[in-house]
Amino acid sequence: MDKKVQIQEIAITIAAKNFNPTILNPDFLRYGDLIPEDWELARSPVYTKTAVQLIFKNGVGIIAQPNRMVFVEALNTKNLDEIEIPLITRKCIEKLPKLDYQAVGINPRGYVTYDSNDEAYSYFHQTLLNSGEWQNVGNAKMNASLQLAYSLERGQFNLTVNQGMLNLPEDKSIPIVLFSGNFNYDISGNLQSERLQDLNQLVENWQSNLETFRRVIDKKFLQQEIEQKNLALLS
Repeated sequence: MDKKVQIQEIAITIAAKNFNPTILNPDFLRYGDLIPEDWELARSPVYTKTAVQLIFKNGVGIIAQPNRMVFVEALNTKNLDEIEIPLITRKCIEKLPKLDYQAVGINPRGYVTYDSNDEAYSYFHQTLLNSGEWQNVGNAKMNASLQLAYSLERGQFNLTVNQGMLNLPEDKSIPIVLFSGNFNYDISGNLQSERLQDLNQLVENWQSNLETFRRVIDKKFLQQEIEQKNLALLS
């Protein structure tokens, strides 16, 4: 069976100059109608002088730091139309229109499972990397991480690839190769109204970014593995 990337989570990051992270507290979110009143926190909020972290039971997290806010959501088995954070992000922009917004990041993360550590290692070190003596240094297998950057029509697509383990219930885990993406866009426009319109359009475009991420992994990364296996069978 052909392997497909499984989307684990997606995050939307908004960069804004002089943003005060203490604004994004539970009262502001509920009374400002950014989130439903019945959402329950998974654990106590984290408040420091420079950050606020709110994690809800439905898999949504909101992290506020100086000059940026992050809205993250675990997808698990959710359909695209069930994802909450794009609407929350747009509502937040609507409530805080005078912030000096600078950039938007759409950040999907996904993984591909393997039957064994050796299989995952082989994909990473023999399919993604060229084999050679440079991999054979020391007395243990080499660890590696790939950091790639692609220029798109607008903005940049950054991709990090790592080998790892996915923790499952009952203290089980399975080998994976993890793909972490970042679509980074500067906000354009001279007038505040133009910049807000551009910001909202970039957030609205999250599904297109997610589809690009999925297509790049499935067609550019995993298809190469399939082709190499087919060549091995024919040889």
